[in-house]
Amino acid sequence: MSSIARVQRIVKVPKSYFWERLLKFDDIGSLLPDNIEKVECSSNEIGSLRYITLSEITGYPGEVIERLEGISGDSYFVYSVIDKSWLPFTNYVSCVSVKEVSSSESEVCWYSHWKADGLAENKVQEMLEGFYELIFSNAEKQYQEKN
Repeated sequence: MSSIARVQRIVKVPKSYFWERLLKFDDIGSLLPDNIEKVECSSNEIGSLRYITLSEITGYPGEVIERLEGISGDSYFVYSVIDKSWLPFTNYVSCVSVKEVSSSESEVCWYSHWKADGLAENKVQEMLEGFYELIFSNAEKQYQEKN
């Protein structure tokens, strides 16, 4: 049975801004600049692989391979981790939904299914939800700095 991590909240950026950031599959490092050392990705198309090198600050430094699984319209984005590597979970699949609330706010729900492996389920959930919340906060901060 898989576990779930989920963060849903109003993000203080326009939907188009957040959606464009998601579609840049090769640019996840800009949303987590302290946590990601390097990203290698050949394209932003469905089926693309991205090789992410996580930094020491994450507690799990090393490479993770992710695949862009699907995009539906301008609201749903799905990706997965395709290797086990050293992460404390397996079978990770994540979906991000983005809805417009106003011209300057979006409702974003980032959730994932996975199976804990090497760390307690609640600790994996806390870790993943912390990453999602950090992405939201960084997007807000970067948008404010840009405008």
